Amino acid sequence: MDLITTILRFHHILEARLDRALNGCGLSFAQYEVMEILVAEPKLHGGELGRRLHITRQSAHGLFRQLARAGLIELLPRDGAIRCAWLTRAGRKRLDICRCALESIERATGALPSTTARDLRETLSSFEAALIPPPRPWWL
Repeated sequence: MDLITTILRFHHILEARLDRALNGCGLSFAQYEVMEILVAEPKLHGGELGRRLHITRQSAHGLFRQLARAGLIELLPRDGAIRCAWLTRAGRKRLDICRCALESIERATGALPSTTARDLRETLSSFEAALIPPPRPWWL
């Protein structure tokens, strides 16, 4: 439990620091993440966004609605039950501002010795892999 407690504490500190950095941009880190994902894959639908962020489809659609109300993304008309989104011009400008706001955190992580950063990435990847349950046999 000590390891889990330490990781959770680190996660909360990092999340708070990321939100604080974006405070002047009018976005939460979750909203910023959505926008970054939409840059990489335009016209993504809420279900797929939810899978990528490990959140519910309803939470993903809530983030879409918040960003759409702010004029940062545009939602395509419903195609059956699926609604896709992409960044607007205002969204791209806001994303650039957010990236600048997060540079201080990038510099802080960049100050880590390269071996420490590499070891941390490998350790966290191993921990993540250990938490993924083995697939259930198809016959069960």
